[in-house]
Amino acid sequence: MQTSIRQALSTRIGLVIICVNIVIGTCYYSYSVRLHNNNFLSSAQSQAEHIADTFSLQLWLYDLSTTRKLCNLFLESPEIKGLYLLDHNKQIIFSKDVTTTKTILIEKDLVHESGRLVGYLKIRFKDTSWENQRKDMLLSSLFMMLGTLLASMLFINILLTRHLSKPLADLQQDMKLLAEGNFKESNLVGQKAEIQNIIDSFNTLVVSLNDRDKALYEANKIINRSPAVAFSWKYEEGWPVNFTSHNVVDLTGYSHTDFTTKKITFPELVHPNDLQKLTQEITTACKEGQPQRFTPSPYRLITKKGDIKWVKGVGDICRDPKGTISHLEGILYDISEEVQLEKQLQQAQKMEAIGTMAGGIAHDFNNLLSVILGYTELAQEDAPPKSKYSDDLDKVLTAGHRAKELVAQILAFSRKDKIKRIPIQIQSLIKETLKMLRLTIPSTIKIEDEIDPECGIVIVDPTQINQILINLCTNASQAMEMTGGLLKISLNNTRVTSSNTPLGTSLKGGQYVELIVSDTGTGIHPSHINKIFDPYFTTKGIGKGTGLGLAIIHGIIGSYGGVITVDSKPGNGTTFHVYFPVVAEEEQPQPPEPEPETTTLGTGNILFVDDEEMLAEMGKEMLERLGYHVTMCQSSLEALTTFQNNPQDFDVVITDQTMPDMTGFDLARRILQIRPDIPIILCTGYSNIVDEKSAKVLGIKEFAIKPLTKTTIAGLLKKVLKNSPQT
Repeated sequence: MQTSIRQALSTRIGLVIICVNIVIGTCYYSYSVRLHNNNFLSSAQSQAEHIADTFSLQLWLYDLSTTRKLCNLFLESPEIKGLYLLDHNKQIIFSKDVTTTKTILIEKDLVHESGRLVGYLKIRFKDTSWENQRKDMLLSSLFMMLGTLLASMLFINILLTRHLSKPLADLQQDMKLLAEGNFKESNLVGQKAEIQNIIDSFNTLVVSLNDRDKALYEANKIINRSPAVAFSWKYEEGWPVNFTSHNVVDLTGYSHTDFTTKKITFPELVHPNDLQKLTQEITTACKEGQPQRFTPSPYRLITKKGDIKWVKGVGDICRDPKGTISHLEGILYDISEEVQLEKQLQQAQKMEAIGTMAGGIAHDFNNLLSVILGYTELAQEDAPPKSKYSDDLDKVLTAGHRAKELVAQILAFSRKDKIKRIPIQIQSLIKETLKMLRLTIPSTIKIEDEIDPECGIVIVDPTQINQILINLCTNASQAMEMTGGLLKISLNNTRVTSSNTPLGTSLKGGQYVELIVSDTGTGIHPSHINKIFDPYFTTKGIGKGTGLGLAIIHGIIGSYGGVITVDSKPGNGTTFHVYFPVVAEEEQPQPPEPEPETTTLGTGNILFVDDEEMLAEMGKEMLERLGYHVTMCQSSLEALTTFQNNPQDFDVVITDQTMPDMTGFDLARRILQIRPDIPIILCTGYSNIVDEKSAKVLGIKEFAIKPLTKTTIAGLLKKVLKNSPQT
């Protein structure tokens, strides 16, 4: 047990007092001894003088008997221990000596008053009273010293307690409060200068620590509210963590105590595929001559729940005065959303590239389809009804219309074309599609459906809904074609909130219709799952797929404002979730009433313009069969000249958009400048320059997408001629 300052000071001061008393006592004793010896010597000298005078007279009278009696009488004195008396001839008259120590020998010459030497005297004196006096003096000195010591110690203890122990004890209590986080200044005042200086310094320290604590508290609040997580770890094997901010739980799911108590180490968080690269980057950064700050490449962490998050960090290498690396510190922040947005951007760029290519293909392909469908319709008119020839032509028309839908889907996929969307409850579409799928999917695969009849209304293209379900179910059946299994289709209402947003998406909160397609097939390998929506990505063999199916439906669903997600593990099957946003009743557009498709014969003069020879000839023949007189031009410049020469000879102008020298849009503008009331129909296989809205603004009456059937052309002509002031 440690000794208190009061006890230590009391002990030391007591020792000092004892030493001082000993020194003082010693000095006093020496002085007393010397004084006593001087007094004793003086007394002995005086007695010796008196005895000498007495013996001088007796020897002068030479009364030896009396002299000897006097000698014996003097020897009775306790102080006289020896006496020698000699006559003038130094003959011994009397001699007696008691052997003892510490005596004084005084010699005297005996001279008579007459001046005559009568003898010699030697007297030995001993101080017999000194022993008692010395004992009394020592005892009194000892009692005086003890009394002084006790009184001094008592007084000193009172002073130390009042001016040292108590203030220090109070200050110690204040320090305990400070250690507990109570930044209260000491209220001790009026102390001695040294103690008061300590108290004042303590209060200054309290104020400083309080300010630092407030600043640290605010800094911790800022750090814990920010997405950045602060770390500090030792530069040794396992990277043991010294410190981490409390918001680490938001990033990893582990608390800061899990790290500081080594329940979890930092390398255990890093994705195994990223750990080696991260270790190498840190090792390289810690080499001599490298900058103190380093920025490793983004890497993945595995959270407590098993989720994977992308993080980015900035670190500092901390060294001791000798230059040895002591620890590393830095911050980490979650960039999972940025990585996801970057992937979405890459996907959008891929889609844009595919869309650009699709737009170019669509124009030429639609022109070819226009020729195929047009001449097929003309041939069918000439064919005998219900003949094999007519049936074959019907099949050609069916294939042509499917090709037309395929082009429309490609344009929809690339978002280059507008799709006719209607408000609908898709449960009936799903059921009808499943009926067809049951006929095509092998019997080794069991199909189960769970369709909620009360699903909300969504705005979609019914054809695309069929396409989405067929694609997902076809992929599922191919994953189970070797082993068989279960294909389950579910459709239900669901509400998306911030707490259940599909992972990896930025889907807005609200009401959705959720389509779930799951299988018990082979599953998707983790290295492939992030690529399945990429255009042309496929793991199927030749003839099994093009790699566009999932990419197309991904684009379709995204255009609806929905998302598609996938959950799969090798050997455990695959589940796709498709979310369609539900629209409120007041937001539902009212679909236009469909007009019956009829081929009506008409009359009038038509200027038909198309740079493709087959399209121009086919269009001329089709229009003539509808009863119109047709002037055909294969050049926009030729058509402009023809119209300029006789503007009143024509009732309608039908022109292609994409032509050399002058586009159909520019031709229409020039024609309208000549004759503003002329009805114009602008046709295009695909154009990213002009659309229906811009065409109508110019004054063009109708905007049509190729390929156009005979019925469609007849309907357009009837519509524009009906509204024309010339008719």
